[in-house]
Amino acid sequence: MERPEPDPIETFLVERYWPDVDLAQLQAAMPRLEAAVGAMAAAGQRVTHLGSILMPADQVVFSLIAADDESAVRELNERAALPADRIARAIALMGAVISTNDAP
Repeated sequence: MERPEPDPIETFLVERYWPDVDLAQLQAAMPRLEAAVGAMAAAGQRVTHLGSILMPADQVVFSLIAADDESAVRELNERAALPADRIARAIALMGAVISTNDAP
């Protein structure tokens, strides 16, 4: 019997207002985030940290997370003990985008 395809995973942008955040703090937090991803994946939840962007002048970190739903993203941040001031569904265009006019 053919296994059904899983539902498509969604992408979410997490906005973290983080007073006085610097690169060292963000780098120190990333292992907690990756450990939370691993624990959730081991429990069967589809969640992936796609990357984070530090904006030190604005005291903000943006993280791009792929997950089944917003509740999984919220749980990920709680497990990693990271602030998550806003979580929004997002559409990410990664890498080069080819228009139909450029296609062979």
